[in-house]
Amino acid sequence: MTMKKFFKILGIVVLLLVVVVIAAPFVFQDQIAQVVKDKLNQSLDAEIEFGEVDLSFIKAFPDARLNIADLSIINKAPFAGDTLFYAQETYVDMPLFDVFNDASEPIRINELIVDGAVSRLKVDENNISNWDIASAKAEKQPQDTTSGFNLALQHYEINNSELSYEDVTTKNLLILTDIQHSGNGDFSLTTSTLDTETSAKVIYSLDNIEYLSGQNVQLDADILMDLENQKYTLKDNKALVNALELELQGYIDLEEDYTMVDLTFFAPSSDFKNFFALIPETYRSNLDGITTTGDFVVNGEIKGQVSDNLIPTMDINVKSNNASFQYPDLPQKVTNIFIDAQLVNKTGKVDDTYLNIANTSFNIGSDRLEGRAMVTALTSNMKVDMNVKGNLDLDNLSQSFPMPEDIDLGGRLALDMAAQFDMESIEKERYERVNTRGIATLTDFKYIGDAFENPFLIRRAAIDLNQSTIRLDDFDAITGNTDIKASGTINNLIGFLMKDQGLKGNFKLNSNSFDVSDFMEETTEVASSNQTTTASTKEAVKIPAFLDANLDFNLKEVRYDGLTLKNVQGIAAVRDETLTMSDVRSDIFGGAIGLAGMVSTKGAQPVFNMNLNMDNLDIAQAFNGFEMFQKYVPILQALQGKINTDIQIKGDLSNDLSPILTSINGNALAELLTRDIKTGAAPLLDRLDQQLSFISLKDIDLSDLKTKLKFQDGAVQVSPFDFKIKDIVVTASGRHSLTNEMDYTMDLNVPAKYLGKEGASLLSQLQASDIENLTVPVPVRFSGSFAKPNVQVNLEAAVTNLTNQIVEIQKQRLKEKGQDALGGAIQDITTGKNPLGGIKDIIKGNKPTVNDTAAVKQPVDSVTKQPVPKEPVKETARNILNGLLNKKKDTTKS
Repeated sequence: MTMKKFFKILGIVVLLLVVVVIAAPFVFQDQIAQVVKDKLNQSLDAEIEFGEVDLSFIKAFPDARLNIADLSIINKAPFAGDTLFYAQETYVDMPLFDVFNDASEPIRINELIVDGAVSRLKVDENNISNWDIASAKAEKQPQDTTSGFNLALQHYEINNSELSYEDVTTKNLLILTDIQHSGNGDFSLTTSTLDTETSAKVIYSLDNIEYLSGQNVQLDADILMDLENQKYTLKDNKALVNALELELQGYIDLEEDYTMVDLTFFAPSSDFKNFFALIPETYRSNLDGITTTGDFVVNGEIKGQVSDNLIPTMDINVKSNNASFQYPDLPQKVTNIFIDAQLVNKTGKVDDTYLNIANTSFNIGSDRLEGRAMVTALTSNMKVDMNVKGNLDLDNLSQSFPMPEDIDLGGRLALDMAAQFDMESIEKERYERVNTRGIATLTDFKYIGDAFENPFLIRRAAIDLNQSTIRLDDFDAITGNTDIKASGTINNLIGFLMKDQGLKGNFKLNSNSFDVSDFMEETTEVASSNQTTTASTKEAVKIPAFLDANLDFNLKEVRYDGLTLKNVQGIAAVRDETLTMSDVRSDIFGGAIGLAGMVSTKGAQPVFNMNLNMDNLDIAQAFNGFEMFQKYVPILQALQGKINTDIQIKGDLSNDLSPILTSINGNALAELLTRDIKTGAAPLLDRLDQQLSFISLKDIDLSDLKTKLKFQDGAVQVSPFDFKIKDIVVTASGRHSLTNEMDYTMDLNVPAKYLGKEGASLLSQLQASDIENLTVPVPVRFSGSFAKPNVQVNLEAAVTNLTNQIVEIQKQRLKEKGQDALGGAIQDITTGKNPLGGIKDIIKGNKPTVNDTAAVKQPVDSVTKQPVPKEPVKETARNILNGLLNKKKDTTKS
């Protein structure tokens, strides 16, 4: 073989290898993905799912790299449906030829990288852990099985991830966020050193008390791994909690039935600046340049077994002796700082863990605060024995601590309080088991900030804890136009302070002036990304979520939504961000209002549901004061006098707690106590006065008028109601919208005496009793708007009704003359042969004759030349009603 031919063949082989390296992933990636999924499902008693899979022979050469997107592990019962683990991206590097293994052969993993992972570890109330998902089948297999995975890791990473651990029974909660962790070592060796770097933010709480709240933690540690004996020993290491440096020593030994822990730690520096390192970064400001004196010592040890029944013993100490600090650019130093706290467990039993704060005290200027606490049974029914006392001038706080620029505090706080309680009694509201004593007073308190539009000032507030029930002896405050005085009893002050329970109690509230706008926050809206408007809006103050109380209130004057209410008295319950009122009375608009119902600000949209009883209100004042009256009952602007009404409504509230009228639904029963109507005040009534010439507005009698109204979908439905215009009975009903588009009908029952001369001529042939009972219904329809009404009189309906009445009366009269005369007369009337003459003959006692109809001329159609049928009685009725509607109004009569 020539050299030239050899290189040609070699080139072809290399080219084929390159093609195989590039093409093989596309051929085998689905196969390898299925193998990985099968092996995971064989090993784990959980549901394994993932999205797209990408296999590359180049990215990690000489290894193959498998990229798995959206890997998730979903628990089965008893945590069915819970996501135990999820990762956005998972990279697995393995020996190249392991890709071609079938399901019975192991896959060796040399490198593992996980990005964007979230893991939720939980122990439920039955002490079952959700991560115990190893399948029973996999556990029975020998360790040297040829199936599954072999970890031969050289490097691994966990980036941008989150881990949480919750134990429901012990009420432990640990959350690690922003986790960045990496390790380099050789897991294929029996003994090797793992070099790790870790950073995260830590939140830790026990029994709902937060001990760590977002501290930054870093750990750089070399760990000696004895994989054969499952023992891991800390070598060179350094840990940082925020800026507090700690050194750790010891080991963790994994035995078959338990884990042995032997760890010690200490802070190599004892500078008091270490104290500030424990404060979450959010609350640490302006530490650059802070000066300190004194020490801050942290050390501890954790030793012993970890099993189902035991925890390691521990002795963790935090101490400081006569320390001080001063913020830069602030004049007041905080001095005489003493801290002596221990977290101890001497037996290894969980319930024997206790926290002893032997002494904590400090001075701000000449004021001193000090306290102590012993907290036992931390993981079961936690018991607390504590006291705190001292005096504090709040003006000094801004001289010693950096305060937000928009907050100004002042006043004096005096404390001398002690309490003994257990958390079960607090949670189950067995307050008789809570022992408190002492007093707390706040005088000349001042708060200026964005929580209130005006400064909030408390002249004096005093709490007496020496009673079986805690007593609020005094609360005297003022803000803006509002003054408040309160007293009462507090049922659960400790639960409110320590367990985030609602503040429960019974209070009496008095005020000479209460302005709702004083409790609204003014905010500035941003119009666009590069333009800010100076216009401001007010956000409605939320009903406090923490308040769970009954209020008995007496408010001399209340200003709300442009209204001024006098002598507001009643009872209210505040609970779950909802104010429920009962038996509330107030003087307003020359009358009184009673109300019962609720207002809730719990949701994004405030809502209300109210029953209102309005008694003897002045109509003019009520119309001008209530927007609802202006929109829903605009006709009131033309009335003078008094009104009674019962209203049941519900709907949404705006930011200033005003009703959103388009959302209102409900009913009302209204009673008018008036006879006076203002001419020109309501175009609708003026138009009616012009259209119906026989009536005058001064004759309308609305006294004792009662009607029902229904509010729904931005419209008002008015049930039929009656009133009088002189001796004309009127029945009205209909509906209108908030835009004042209306559709109303009004039926006037007009007595016969209003029928004019032509009507009198006709009626003169009837008996007096017939005339007395005869009324003509005149239907009227109103459309358009209240400002521009359209009034339409249904003349045809009135004509038909009058015609039928006349015919019916004549028929009754003819019955007395006999059946023959009746039949002939009725026929003459209905056919037009003798519309009135036949009636006259019957009335005179004569029989009508056929010749009487000869003089009646019938119109002839100009085209067909045929007689046109007539309805003489109907024509007569039409003429009568035209005269009724069109005659000039007599303005000489009052």
